[in-house]
Amino acid sequence: MGEIKCFRNQEERLMLLLSNKSKSIFIWGVFFIFIQGCSEDSAQITEEIRSLKTYPYSNPNPIPILTKDSRLYPYHSFNGYSHEGSPQDWKVVKMENDHIEVYVLPEVGGKIWGAIDKSNGEEFIYRNEVMKFRNISLRGPWTSGGIEFNFGVIGHTPATASPVDYVTRTNPDGSVSTFVGGMDLPSRAHWRVEIKLERDRANFETNTLFYNPTPSTQAYYNWMTGAAFAQDDLELVFPGNQYLKHSGIVNPWPIDEKGRNLTFYDNNRFEGHKSYHVVGQWKNYFGGYYHNEGYGFGHWAQYDEMPGQKLWLWALSRQGGIWEEFLTDTDGQYVEFQAGRQWVQYSPSDDFTPIKKVDFDPYGTDRWHESWFPVKGTGGINEASEDGVMYVEKQSGEIQINVHSFLKQNGTIKVITGRKTIFEQSLEFQPMALHSISVPHGTTDEYEVIVETLGLHFRSNRESLRLKRPFKTNPDVLAAVSKTNQLLTAGLEDLKERRYPKAKTKFETILLDEPYHNGALRGMADLYFRSGEYAKGLSAIHIVLQLNGYDEAANFMAGNLYRAMGDYTNAREAFGWAARSMEFRSASFTQMAELSLIQSQFELAKEYAHKALDFNRYNINALQTLAIAERMSGNNQEAKKQLHQLIEIDPLHHFANLEVYFLNPSKKNWGYFTKLIHNEYPDQTHLELAIAYHNRGQDEVAVQLLEKLMDTSQNPIIHLWHAYLNNDAELLNVANEISPEFVFPYRRETIQALLWGTENNYDWKWTYYLSLNLWAKDRNTEALALMNSLGERPDYSPFYIARASLKEKLGKSGISSDLKKSIQLSPESWLIQLNAVRYYQHHKKWEKAYQLSLNAFMHFRNNFNVEIMHARSLLYMGRVDECLVVLESVNVLPSEMAKESRQLYKWAFLRQSIDLIKAGKVEKAISAINASKEWPENLGVGKPYQPDERIQNILLDYVKGTINSNQYLVLLQALNDEKSGQEYDSILIKGAMALIQK
Repeated sequence: MGEIKCFRNQEERLMLLLSNKSKSIFIWGVFFIFIQGCSEDSAQITEEIRSLKTYPYSNPNPIPILTKDSRLYPYHSFNGYSHEGSPQDWKVVKMENDHIEVYVLPEVGGKIWGAIDKSNGEEFIYRNEVMKFRNISLRGPWTSGGIEFNFGVIGHTPATASPVDYVTRTNPDGSVSTFVGGMDLPSRAHWRVEIKLERDRANFETNTLFYNPTPSTQAYYNWMTGAAFAQDDLELVFPGNQYLKHSGIVNPWPIDEKGRNLTFYDNNRFEGHKSYHVVGQWKNYFGGYYHNEGYGFGHWAQYDEMPGQKLWLWALSRQGGIWEEFLTDTDGQYVEFQAGRQWVQYSPSDDFTPIKKVDFDPYGTDRWHESWFPVKGTGGINEASEDGVMYVEKQSGEIQINVHSFLKQNGTIKVITGRKTIFEQSLEFQPMALHSISVPHGTTDEYEVIVETLGLHFRSNRESLRLKRPFKTNPDVLAAVSKTNQLLTAGLEDLKERRYPKAKTKFETILLDEPYHNGALRGMADLYFRSGEYAKGLSAIHIVLQLNGYDEAANFMAGNLYRAMGDYTNAREAFGWAARSMEFRSASFTQMAELSLIQSQFELAKEYAHKALDFNRYNINALQTLAIAERMSGNNQEAKKQLHQLIEIDPLHHFANLEVYFLNPSKKNWGYFTKLIHNEYPDQTHLELAIAYHNRGQDEVAVQLLEKLMDTSQNPIIHLWHAYLNNDAELLNVANEISPEFVFPYRRETIQALLWGTENNYDWKWTYYLSLNLWAKDRNTEALALMNSLGERPDYSPFYIARASLKEKLGKSGISSDLKKSIQLSPESWLIQLNAVRYYQHHKKWEKAYQLSLNAFMHFRNNFNVEIMHARSLLYMGRVDECLVVLESVNVLPSEMAKESRQLYKWAFLRQSIDLIKAGKVEKAISAINASKEWPENLGVGKPYQPDERIQNILLDYVKGTINSNQYLVLLQALNDEKSGQEYDSILIKGAMALIQK
């Protein structure tokens, strides 16, 4: 049992860290001990190892994800999933007080595993007792339950199934906190979530920090995804009068067009999975209540901080029900209640709506606060705060009020009609203790129920809370917007979604007609800056500045470009003009502070950093610059103050911990720095820090950091930067011996280092790394030229797959030879072989696809990915019976393959039925048609409420001779027009039409 000292504040804690004199050091790191609070009634926090039944994921994919979705690079995907579970140890942080328990999984995205109300033993945050990873997220693995913290560009956060940085602590007030977080690699934005439990409250809070440390706007995405049990008695309380689809299309809420009250789970027994983004009312809460069992759950946040409230339901048919078995063993189905920083998890469509993507300003920092709570015995929820929950109902001439608090508090409950108080009573609130009050009210007058001490204010008239903003775009408004501006808007949306090639195409289209279009030129300059093509960017932005020299956005972009090119004088001048605008003021002063640091003007650096903080006191880059400037000036105590401020804002701030080491370079301080790096990509953490120092003219410090890593690092890019900053090509030789597997350079700054590397070392891998980095920056032609220059020197199969993919994107030849080479080099990899099969299937080269899939099928038995791809080859080769044999024995888990497994099953039986009709075997044909309507669940897909069976029904009617042939042809032609281009459906329809015409 260890002793943890309770500090009065974080500064005292940091000062102790910065000293070597104390015998008892508070370490923010991993403790497998019981953490004592600072008083008897403190909350408690423990970290333990728990053995949980786990269905693991495996097969990390070494093929650059650039071949599939460049928005996710440099992450890699995982492609192996298990049908069987076995015990596996996991780190679990348990936080508890007298009222609730909260569990955190730092090795699974930092998610909250679950939360329990001790007063009744109910889980108000669904806790899945197994770790059942399935191929659902952008990178693949995902497991259900708890609260997931999603950041990135869309969907589940890239770190959702992997370790994140974390630290636990007991706070001076007796509360306990677990901090989790990481870096979104593509955007380089950082996220942190503090999960905090007060010592005397029956709810817990999450406090989020999200910051963009780059000079570019980045994709802005955040949704906090909670899970709760799905039960027929569940009412989902989401205040509003409309819901939005992912595209922004508006629908009525809570009563839909068919009169169904969608807030009741049991009323959603129609269609498929549901996504309800509920809008239209200014309220700070949402949640759910189980009427039969008398408990519920909820979320609270200020509306302006978290306006998004989304309800996600699996389909109540077997289409969704099958996922219960896929994702849990014993815990049953769940629903998701999600809180977001935007109204919608936006997915663009052809529909024009007011809903768009949001961007993250350069050097921007956002912070917000949320509360998650249990509900007990109230009968429902129609008012909630972070201190309590209330349900008010008018029945039989009485106002029935049920209320409970989350903390001990004295207060008064009032009922008001008009300006008259008709009821008032003092109450002593205890956490989760229910107060039920009946107040006579025999009129139809509106009324209000107020519990001021709990922040509860119920109004019987909800109209005053309705939002009047439009969620639709009037067609006349859209028609009045020029096509050029519509195209510009679409390009800017692509830019915010990291779809840079699409954005570039749109901007270039505009510039063909309007060569001096301000918005398109700024967009092009932005893209050129991101891609490291600074001279091109400067040419574009100079045109904008010729039209308006004071344009703040153009000046800020010009400053970025000048700085990247090493022209610090012109960069300063441009940033000076950009700083005239509030939008760019703090960011511009930050840039000027860093420029001063580069030029060793430390006092000026401090002056500009303070100016930046005047307009954004949470400007992380400005605080970092101040700390460096103070250290470089020899003002160590002032530097410590800035580090204290950084750790006060972000207790997982690796820069601050590293600066502690540079102020006092001891083994112990180096240990403090490394102990807090728990994430999946520690090398990327180190690289980001080294490059940040390099960008600020601190190459000696960057080298000191990299030197510490040389003995252990197996990342060639770390060795590259070490050699580059030392200007010593001999240092590259060590990296030549390191495998290129999972080496995915992506930063624009690394391009210059890689160019140096290729000029000073002839190992093929440096050229390959440079080509990947250029590809990541959408410089595809240059990337392919570099890859082509290597010929067949590389002995690494993903190289040939990457080159084949680039050739395909650019319409070049030589793809087949590269795919063949990739298989020759990795005959043991089913991933490599399926990549080639997928290419030939996509290009309808079925004989080649069949030969390759057959080889894979023979070598990789019981791999459902291989089996489904082979079944597809068999079907298109006309080997229908063999296809069905494969499909009858395969056991598919959720994956890309599961999307088409049942489709292949339907197609194969329909193909068989048409052949049987041709042969005059009507009864067997009918059996085949009926079989095509079945949904065998070994295929990994459950049956929806209303499957599309039109082709089957037409064929059944035809063989039974219920109507004449011409009518069938008309029906089939209409169906063919609808399904035009939908692969095998069209083949079947045309086959059926040919059959009938005979």
